[in-house]
Amino acid sequence: MKLQQFRYLIEISKHNSISKAAAALYVTQPSLSKAIRDMENDLEITILDRTNKGVVFTKEGNELLFYAKMLMEQTESILYHFKKKKATDITRLSISSQHYGFAIEAIANLMEHFTKRKYELTIREGKTIDVIDDVCTSRSILGILSITDLNKLFFERYFISNSLVFTPLVTLKQRVFIRKEHPLARLQSITFALLSDYPCLTYQQDDVLLHFAEGVIKVDNVMKLVYLKDRGTMNSLLSNTDGYNLGTGLIAGKYTDRNIISVPLEDANLFQLGIVKRNDVVLPEEILLYIDFLKKALANSTPKNEEL
Repeated sequence: MKLQQFRYLIEISKHNSISKAAAALYVTQPSLSKAIRDMENDLEITILDRTNKGVVFTKEGNELLFYAKMLMEQTESILYHFKKKKATDITRLSISSQHYGFAIEAIANLMEHFTKRKYELTIREGKTIDVIDDVCTSRSILGILSITDLNKLFFERYFISNSLVFTPLVTLKQRVFIRKEHPLARLQSITFALLSDYPCLTYQQDDVLLHFAEGVIKVDNVMKLVYLKDRGTMNSLLSNTDGYNLGTGLIAGKYTDRNIISVPLEDANLFQLGIVKRNDVVLPEEILLYIDFLKKALANSTPKNEEL
């Protein structure tokens, strides 16, 4: 049994309804019902009787509820003792994303919207596999990533097997990020052949499978390759060297170095940029608001000759 199941039990007792408890917990009703059935199977008891007017705790269910409340009180006491602070009315959100300036712009707009409330926002930038793992393990309620034509089928199967849902927000073509002074900067479009003399800057790292690379490239064909870990270093090198990066082509105003531009790539792959979440999680109002800000940031960042 998990501590989360006891929380579910207590919430059901408050509402005498599985559907209302699910809404309060931001989980789906089937997920909550399954959690209770799992407890009943583990303990070999019946916890709830379902009626037309809702649910009623059985005698054994009430006994379990007593222990659940006692356990949660002890848990809260432990948290209070070690954190040394009382619970407050605070908005807590955690979001994971690949290295996108527009995602940070949306966070800035959300912070401005939250001016009059207390909040704790956790923003994690990382590789594709990190974003997915954060969402799978509930470290983050939402992930932001892209899927290309090359890995779309792989990810469709991967998301299903990990109980995740991917929602595309925009479909674009890969573009080339370079600095304004780059020898190729004045071209209307760039070919892979023209890029062969210049260093390729990429977030692909370590032993990450090609499917999980943020900018999918065939490294065997690249003569000069630089692996990076953070967006700040990427911006600095793009702005001050003749290196290039294959990416979204989205320029997020002040959240992207002003000396960086994006140029269309010939024979570019299509990709979908979107959000990923667990299929048993109902997104709270604050996250839905963030998604609205995200869509606006995407629209503002998209090159003029690209269509959302």
